[in-house]
Amino acid sequence: MRKTAIGMLVIGVMLMAGAASAGDWQKVGKEGVIFGNTEETASMTAKENSVSQVAFKISGDWVALNQVTLNFSDGSKQTIEDIPKVRPGLTSDAFSIEGGPKTISSIDFSYQAVSSSSLGRATVIFLGQ
Repeated sequence: MRKTAIGMLVIGVMLMAGAASAGDWQKVGKEGVIFGNTEETASMTAKENSVSQVAFKISGDWVALNQVTLNFSDGSKQTIEDIPKVRPGLTSDAFSIEGGPKTISSIDFSYQAVSSSSLGRATVIFLGQ
């Protein structure tokens, strides 16, 4: 019984620590997209915050991000490819910023529909930490 209580306490502390770290994520940018069956591209201006990693969240219809280019305020760029598909409502794994924290000035990305529907709408949300 005592081991079970200690185990539950450890799990509770781990869950609270995970919830606290999830709160460190902030929205860097958001873009609504309309898509068909072909690959599309979009650009957006980012909220200028220094971040050391980024993640993506999709809402609405299911779209796959094919390539994301992060444009930094110092003129450098980082391209992220081979992005795993993220179901709507979920957040991707984090991608680290090469060279440490940088300020994102804009984001260019390509995407396409995952479902077989010919038209769809989604919101791509970029998160930074």
